[in-house]
Amino acid sequence: MQKKFELMVEPTATMETEPEAPATEATAAGAPEPVTSEMLDEDEAEFTKLRRDLPGVKGASSVGIVTITVSNKTVRNEFFRTHPTFCPEVMLVQNEEGMDRHYYAVDTGMEVPLKSIGITCVLHKLYLIVTPKGAVRIIPINCEIDNEWTRTKEIGLLAGRDGWFRLYSDKENTSYKVFPAPADRFVDPIWPDLKPSKIFRLAFRDKGRLIDSPEHPLFKKWDARDR
Repeated sequence: MQKKFELMVEPTATMETEPEAPATEATAAGAPEPVTSEMLDEDEAEFTKLRRDLPGVKGASSVGIVTITVSNKTVRNEFFRTHPTFCPEVMLVQNEEGMDRHYYAVDTGMEVPLKSIGITCVLHKLYLIVTPKGAVRIIPINCEIDNEWTRTKEIGLLAGRDGWFRLYSDKENTSYKVFPAPADRFVDPIWPDLKPSKIFRLAFRDKGRLIDSPEHPLFKKWDARDR
């Protein structure tokens, strides 16, 4: 039986809060206050702006930081579990960097500028997975490609919400196969205690992989202004 693993997290600083304002007549009567953009923190507001599947989200506060990678490949020959609720839809572009292919999230205001220089943004679903060793990764699924590789990969990711699985290639049928782990082979996954907007920030913005202005280094490179 594999030992239970733990994600290494660094505690974030606790922010001081201002005294609560006196209750208004509406709140005193029990009527809920409307949620405004001012009530969301910067990460949440940015994440909400970029999501295409929901008009807005609001999660619980985070308690730490983990390293999160973004890749279109599941961990080779390793079992994984898929987060049961994290599945935002955002626009992404890909960029070849040496032998690696990196994904960049695109701010809504940058889709037209990118298109004007011949760069196409594509809608993706983002699935969050974790391995038995605690590696956390986001797997993007292209919403605009309809083939067996993409379809069967998503089937495997969805299956991972209920148990431990690994994917392997079935080249003869140009698809993925899903291999389940034996019952009780692995303990339940430990997910990072982070709200979705913080996960998104760690995976994209903190790595410089959010194209949010024409001055972003990658946009300037594609626009031949990187000198």
